[in-house]
Amino acid sequence: MKKNVIIHKIRLARLAHVQWVQRAKSLVNGFPIKEEDIPLTPDSCEFGKWFYSDGQILLAIFNDKSVKELEDLHNHLHEEYLNIFRIYFDVSNLNFFSKLLNQGKKVSENDKNRAQVYLKSLEKISDTLIKKLNIMETKINMADETIFENYD
Repeated sequence: MKKNVIIHKIRLARLAHVQWVQRAKSLVNGFPIKEEDIPLTPDSCEFGKWFYSDGQILLAIFNDKSVKELEDLHNHLHEEYLNIFRIYFDVSNLNFFSKLLNQGKKVSENDKNRAQVYLKSLEKISDTLIKKLNIMETKINMADETIFENYD
């Protein structure tokens, strides 16, 4: 894969991640969201889809530890989001996702405050994830193009 393609895909993944975080903020701030806007699992969001497919090229470029850190941050992010989601929706049966969205719960002020705490944690994790991704992108950008000829 060419260097410019790798960088382009990283940027698209980062943008998708930022949009996902914005949707989490929207939920906490009382704005309506659609079913397709709330992927709960790390492999179902756009960032995760990239990470577990084209993003695996990072393993060839960086050490396993730094890529694992990125994955761990992403997984932790989804754990925090699930905490938020549980406050606003009945999650007794996640297999019936369409039913889930029609079963919004009455949310107390205490629950809203807890959601804000989870959101702050989610944002902190997101900031760290983005910083690590930015560092990786910078290193790729600075590397010689010929290094990437063998990564197809």
